[in-house]
Amino acid sequence: MMKRKSNIGRNIFFVIGLLALALMAWSIGFDTIILHIRKTGWWFFAILGMWVPTYLINALAFNTIIRDDNPENRKVPFLHVFKITLSGFALKAATPLGFFGGDPYKVMEFKSLLGIEKATSSVVLYTMTHISAHSIFWLLSIVAAALFLPMPILGKVLLLLLFVVFLIILFFLWRGYRKGMVFQFFNWASHIPFIKRWVAPFLANNQHKLRSIDTQIAYLYKSRRRAFLRALSLELIARICNALEVFVILRPINVDVTIIQSIIIYSFMSLFTNILFFSPMQIGTREGGFMLAFRALGFPGALGIYVSLVTRVRELFWIGVGVLLMKVKGYSVRMCHIRKIE
Repeated sequence: MMKRKSNIGRNIFFVIGLLALALMAWSIGFDTIILHIRKTGWWFFAILGMWVPTYLINALAFNTIIRDDNPENRKVPFLHVFKITLSGFALKAATPLGFFGGDPYKVMEFKSLLGIEKATSSVVLYTMTHISAHSIFWLLSIVAAALFLPMPILGKVLLLLLFVVFLIILFFLWRGYRKGMVFQFFNWASHIPFIKRWVAPFLANNQHKLRSIDTQIAYLYKSRRRAFLRALSLELIARICNALEVFVILRPINVDVTIIQSIIIYSFMSLFTNILFFSPMQIGTREGGFMLAFRALGFPGALGIYVSLVTRVRELFWIGVGVLLMKVKGYSVRMCHIRKIE
């Protein structure tokens, strides 16, 4: 029965991902896709390939979080973690509200192997670590912009305000690492008009489970500090790898851009799209973020459209891979039981 429900859920996510992929391809236009692949030339394969180590680093970070003192959690093969991580990112990129597409899928896939509480706490921890790495990356980008780029006083004041905002975000995330944040989130949501009629009963019926999830979240920071720092460091490295994509995309058209400028451009685009996270598939926000970033650095705004379109074509490829991987038979809870008997 559980396996049947899991298959139904997996098929639902597969259909959602497939429809989102088709919608993205249609919105870009097949002629535009072919044109930009030709314009990028052989470099397009380098752009696709550089995301393999990035996704591997993401999977390593998630794998680090999963492996705690329970020996059963060490039996999940890394390739299975990689497969689910890649599919989760595909859903995140293809569906509105980002993590609300990828995270439920990852919980569904891991719950048969780790249990619902461990699966939920691991996914929440990874999301927190992902956001923490983003915040640290943005802080470092602000420092780089202040040191290496000329800007007016107003620009420096804005950077200072953003620096303070990200410090505050990191403070609340660190507080969540120490005490957990799932129970507090549902407790807070149970007082919000319109949704409290659904959240309040759920909170009342699942208090013990939510507190157990929070305990497991806090365990990583309190008792597995080295694993916590390793996962955070891996996610930060992945953010830097992402930023290098801008540098590689601009090589075929001979645009003279430095590594620091590439990181600042990607950072600004990433910040812009995350502020407007509710935009389905980042439609318009990514293009706007890239255009503003290029103009701020003295480059033509049209370069932002070009880079954005190339990243969208690359994204289409990896969304397709991630969605197809949902149909690949992976590690199952039955295999865990067989190994246990042996």
